[in-house]
Amino acid sequence: MRKMLAVLVLCGVGAWSAQAQTGALLPYKSAHWKQTVTMTGADAASLQNIKAELWFLSPDRLRVVTVVDGKRQVILIGGGLAHVFEEGGEMGVRMPLQKQMLDKLAQFTEVFSKLDSWKKSKVGTEKVGDKTCDLYAFKDAADGQVIEGKVWLWKEKNFPVRIAQSSQGRTVTIEHSEAEINETVPPELFEPPKGVKFVEPPSAAPGAAK
Repeated sequence: MRKMLAVLVLCGVGAWSAQAQTGALLPYKSAHWKQTVTMTGADAASLQNIKAELWFLSPDRLRVVTVVDGKRQVILIGGGLAHVFEEGGEMGVRMPLQKQMLDKLAQFTEVFSKLDSWKKSKVGTEKVGDKTCDLYAFKDAADGQVIEGKVWLWKEKNFPVRIAQSSQGRTVTIEHSEAEINETVPPELFEPPKGVKFVEPPSAAPGAAK
């Protein structure tokens, strides 16, 4: 059970909860892509690499697959609930979409809520693989720190294929690959598997202390 919940700790901070209240989670009808987040600092010990595969179906259905301890962990979002389970396993966790969880999961989708604010200072056009991208430079402020970055926006699909951000000697690079935008995503991908028994953690049970 701890491994199933551990996937929630992989995620960072974000603004998903506010975004989810104002419309579709992402600005597409559907999407499928792979994400790699690389974090580097002043020394090799600071290197981190997180990989995920995501599927989205408008307005708020999301499937996130990550690897935890060598096993594929799945988070399904939809209908106000999150289902967390291990592929091939028999047990899973079901819990309501409380703000704390949404904020943690926002690492995977926060960049999409910022696209409009980032698309103000175009500095060129570049290709990332076979995709022609508009390149924008931006500055963000977070916790009193200035974050400088660039975003490579796939012109055809309005999709960020690369984001690079730097602040105080720390760099975060997000790569989105194998992106399929507004193409068919099977709805059954977002349904909890029938062969898995889902239980609620004590903190999610009715009447539990908040």
